[in-house]
Amino acid sequence: MNDPRSKGISEIREHLPAENLREGAALYYAGLRAKLAPVFGPPETALAVLPEILHRTRCLTAFDGEQLTGILGVHDARGGFLEGDYRTMVRHYGALLGMTRLMLLMLLDHKLPSGDLYLDGIVVAESHRGRGVGTALIAAFEKRARDNGFKTVSLEVIDANVRARKLYEKLGYRLAATHTMGPFSRLFGFRITHRMMKAL
Repeated sequence: MNDPRSKGISEIREHLPAENLREGAALYYAGLRAKLAPVFGPPETALAVLPEILHRTRCLTAFDGEQLTGILGVHDARGGFLEGDYRTMVRHYGALLGMTRLMLLMLLDHKLPSGDLYLDGIVVAESHRGRGVGTALIAAFEKRARDNGFKTVSLEVIDANVRARKLYEKLGYRLAATHTMGPFSRLFGFRITHRMMKAL
């Protein structure tokens, strides 16, 4: 998937290359730390676990030459970009904490309507923000959805991220539902998530 037509992007790929796995895990964690830190802990712990559970083909990646500049996770009926499992979590955290953290990860999971492709988190390297990387990744995501027969695409944005919500609205996404984190809002650091959807 070449020629993304955005400044500073040489290529968008439909996977995370094996040689960029640890770099990708670090980028994804940094960009989504509010959601991921309560599940996986601080960076030194999280970055030991994430490379083992990232599903490298359920994402889109942006490159500027050899530099990984952005990741967009994809969630379809087969599963999401993060595929946490009991054995991996227990091996890293022990039985009790491993099960607890796996349950927290499940709180972030999503049930998908039929015919919907879900955007499972998008992050852009700080050095490339404001250069169209995110917009190019979303365009590639929507193309992937259309090419595979999906009727809608959707995503979630937290209440505090007003800037992102405005961008999604500009790109044609509309509010479909609102969810509260309830008693977990203090743990994750946000109270409400907005589900946004776009018809293709």
